Amino acid sequence: KKISFTLWPGDFIDTEGAIVGQIFYLLGVEPVRDPFKRVVDIKLIPQEELGRPRIDVVAQTAGQFRDLAASRMFLINKAVVMAAKANDDNENYVKEGVLASENFMKERGLSPKEAREWASQRVFGGVNGIYGTNIMGMVENGGQWENEEEVANTYLYNMGAIYDEGADWGAFKEGVFEAALLNTEVVVQPWESNTWCGLSLDHVYEFMGGLSLAVRNVTGNDPDAYFNDFRNPSNTKVQGLKEALWVEARSTLLNPKFISEYMKGGASSAETFAETFRNTYGWNVMKPKDIDNALWDNLHEVYVKDKLGLDVQTFFKRENPYALLEMTA
Repeated sequence: KKISFTLWPGDFIDTEGAIVGQIFYLLGVEPVRDPFKRVVDIKLIPQEELGRPRIDVVAQTAGQFRDLAASRMFLINKAVVMAAKANDDNENYVKEGVLASENFMKERGLSPKEAREWASQRVFGGVNGIYGTNIMGMVENGGQWENEEEVANTYLYNMGAIYDEGADWGAFKEGVFEAALLNTEVVVQPWESNTWCGLSLDHVYEFMGGLSLAVRNVTGNDPDAYFNDFRNPSNTKVQGLKEALWVEARSTLLNPKFISEYMKGGASSAETFAETFRNTYGWNVMKPKDIDNALWDNLHEVYVKDKLGLDVQTFFKRENPYALLEMTA
């Protein structure tokens, strides 16, 4: 009924807006182009042509996407309003979602006027123009919080700014982001580079994981998580989070050829290993069902017990003992 997306600038540029196109199609709208093929507006896809219910969406944006593609953000919000007002005979999950958002906000104390005006807002980002979620330091320092609700609330506060035209550009009202996340069942993250994935880049657990954590705490249900895999433009696909993380772990952290070659990099390589461990821990906080004990057991066997016989502890003690301290901890 509702799918959430992360909007990143690099993926938006490299794929020429494929994720925005996905959002439009889920909502049941299509782009209107000018003579130069630029998207300048949208129009409703008729129900009989769509052949399914309109699916609600919600999007979180990185700060650079906000700076780069404001006009696309306006079109997404416009598409939500258009889809919610569609006169369809069958179920319309967008219309249901807007009504649920309005009721939620009224229950949280917003005025009926505010609740009605903001019920269709579906594009959110950093408050006060920040460029990230500002939760990584908190997440990675487990001593700063007692339960995941504290992390989720920090995320919701930091990423709860509305981004729409006029006075709603950057506006913040507690409860609006939570209302937009109601009934979210799927979290989708773009992935277009072969140089990083979920374990090697901290921003993935920050955004994809943060959104999953927020949805879980707002709805009580842990959403499914998928990568939009655009690495091969000729063979795009969708891959589940757990599968993607295991593929990366087997290819890098647990791969003797990768480890032995990477150890030639010295202290900076040791820090990269430690960073990847930090990111794994971040995922353990954000999406614990997808980081099972088997992964931690494998990491312990390779880096603490030296199961592969690579003499990794000697490498870390020589090049970067602080990295070893963090990893064993």
